[in-house]
Formats: sequence, C-alpha cells, structure tokens
Amino acid sequence: MNRISVGDASLTSILQRQGAALKADMQRASTEVVTGRQTDTAAAVRGDLTTLAALDASLGRLAAYRSTAADAGFLSGAMQTTLATLTSVAGPAATALLRAASMTTPSQVNTAAAEARVRLDTALGAINTQVAGRSVLSGVETGVSPLGTAEELLAALETAVTGATTTDAIETAVRGWFADPAGYGTFYRGGVAQAPVPIAPGESADLAVTALDPAFRDTLAGLAMAALLDRGLMNSQPSARVDLANRAGLMLQNSEDARVGLAARIGIVEAQIETASTRNGAEDSALKIARSAIGAVDPYEAASRLEELQAALEALYLVTARVSRLNLAEYIR
Repeated sequence: MNRISVGDASLTSILQRQGAALKADMQRASTEVVTGRQTDTAAAVRGDLTTLAALDASLGRLAAYRSTAADAGFLSGAMQTTLATLTSVAGPAATALLRAASMTTPSQVNTAAAEARVRLDTALGAINTQVAGRSVLSGVETGVSPLGTAEELLAALETAVTGATTTDAIETAVRGWFADPAGYGTFYRGGVAQAPVPIAPGESADLAVTALDPAFRDTLAGLAMAALLDRGLMNSQPSARVDLANRAGLMLQNSEDARVGLAARIGIVEAQIETASTRNGAEDSALKIARSAIGAVDPYEAASRLEELQAALEALYLVTARVSRLNLAEYIR
C-alpha cells in the first residue's frame, strides 16, 4: 500500500491555520472570562433575538423617560428658585411700604418707593431667568425672555394711570392693566404654556406655568405701583402718596397666597417626578439584569475552556518547534 505523506510546506500551512484558529478561540474565551458573557449572543439564543430586542426597546424607552424626567425636574427646580426669589423681594418691600405708611412722613415713603423700584428690577430679573439657554417661564417660546424691562413696564403703567386723580382710581388702573390681555398680556413676550412632559409609561408631569400666572403678576403689580411713587406719582399730594404706599404694601402681602399656592402645585409635580424616576430606575435595573442573563457564561466552564485552549496552543507550539528543526542530517541520524 502506498503511504500518503504531507509535505513540509503543507504541514507548515496546516500548523499555521491551526495556530490562528486556536488564538482566535483563546481571544473569545478570554473575553468571555472577563465579561461573563458569550461573544456570540445570537448563537447563545440560537438565533432567536426576539426577547433581546424587546428588552433593548424597553431600556431605550426608559432612557428617554429618564431624560425627560430629569429635564422636568430641572425646570421645576428653576421655577421654585424664581418663586423663592420673589418671596425674598416682596416680603421686605411690603414691610418697608407698610412701615413708611404708618409713619406718614414723606421721606420714609420716598425711601420705601425707591427700594421697591430696585426690587422690581430684581423680580423681573428672576422671572426672566434663563437656565441652560432656555427661559423658564416663557412657555413654548423658550428662546425669548418672558417679560420686558422695568422701565418698559413702568412707562406702560404711567400711561394706564393717566387721568386717575385718586388713589382708588390709580389702584384700579394698575390692577386693571395687569389683568388686561391688552396690558400685561402684551407685556408678556412668551408663548402658551408647555404641554405635559412624559416621565414614565402612561404618566406625564404638568408644568404649565408661565409669567402670566397670578403668582408673578400680583407680585409685580404691588412692586410696580410702589415704584410709580419713585417716579413722582402724586408728588403734590403727600397724603395720597402715603395711602398708595400702604395699598402697594397690602398688595404685596396678599400676593403671598398666590406664590405659596403655585409653589405647592410645583412641589406636587416635583414629588411625582421623583417617584417616577425611582420607579424607572428600579425597572431599568431589573431589565438590565434580565438582559445580562441572556448569553451569560458559567465562570467555571469559561475558565476551564480557556485553560484547555492554552494547553492545546502550547502543544501546537511544541509540535511546530519540532517540525521546524527537521532536516536531512537530523533524519539520517
């Protein structure tokens, strides 16, 4: 019988192919030992990727909810900060105006009016606050400031109170301008309130708050009426100025209810966002655990497989080394 032998070149090629295959297998085995997952997930699930696709889709939706919930929480926090600033402005202004009215001295009224004018700037600045390049209280028009400047506001009010000769008439004109869509409504530059934001499956956070809310409008009305005194309103009638200072102080005091009410409504939404975020986080963790279980490898089996491949590769290297040393002199010997 004739023997069929493999030539040196063919044997070398075979050994090289085997070496390359063993190295590739070792690389995969090493990866599986480190990650605890099979490198070929499709093979692990026998080509049925339905469950894996469903898990990935759910994780993607939760990631979107996480983003919108974080954005809503950021927005609600900014609103609460604005309200806190208004309260810190309105409280001292109301106290100063009521104290000045009780003293009935022109200098005290002048000082309180000047202070109210400065605080009006602060209040408008807080309402016009932009966070991450977006106006918080402009509704859908996040690219513009919701309100104009204090100078523009007071100029419009001066026009509105023109012809009013009594404190009753002036207060009525100021209140009317702030309640009028053609007054404060046109001073507002933002858009309609934003739609509810989805924060979890079947759940949305409603932060439909703009600078048109009474919490902001009533506070500005009290500050603005007091600031008109700083611009010389009723200068020739000291007693009327005292009365207006008292009325402005009371307006600011009464505006606290609207601010507290709005802060409470936003606080409820903040709690809702926190609860939804916690629930989303728990579901995300559970889904990730379930996904990790698909295609997971047994650590002991993976380590044993790696050792086997290392031993096979070492044996191949030994054979290759011996074959590479074969020559005629070694054969004859």
